[in-house]
Amino acid sequence: MDTTPEAVHRRIAASLAAFVAVGAAVSGFLLNGSPTAAVWAVAGGSGTALGMFMVRRRVLATLEESRGTAMELGYAEGIGDMVVVGLHAYAAAVFPMTGPGGVSMAERLKRRDLAYQLTATEGLPHHVAERAAAALEAIDAGRDHERVQSALNDLMRAVHEQRRRV
Repeated sequence: MDTTPEAVHRRIAASLAAFVAVGAAVSGFLLNGSPTAAVWAVAGGSGTALGMFMVRRRVLATLEESRGTAMELGYAEGIGDMVVVGLHAYAAAVFPMTGPGGVSMAERLKRRDLAYQLTATEGLPHHVAERAAAALEAIDAGRDHERVQSALNDLMRAVHEQRRRV
């Protein structure tokens, strides 16, 4: 089934025109009989089809604009989630559960590079990027685990707020 906006609009227009034609035919038949039913059905259906054709360009432009907005918001939301995951992975390398020697320096540096790359991604909302920078600063300091957890919680809250803005 074709789900492009043009095809969807075409199906809606045809369904609406048919519905109006049937409703007009029934109304005409009840009021005056078969000849009136036929005239009303043709007039109602063609009038609806003409109206749908006249607003087609405006409807498709609105749908395209909404689609672009949804894609931008979805991209920002996805990037925000990836930043949260990347920073948590970096924090886990700085504060491993297995103790100070649990993660090699190479892995720690790799996770740090990835966290910085994710934070610098284009399209990341400014308020999320600010919280991510604060979390990176806290993780880089590497001393206060509670400060890191607080910064990561602030980051997750910012991403959650971004999701609610949709």
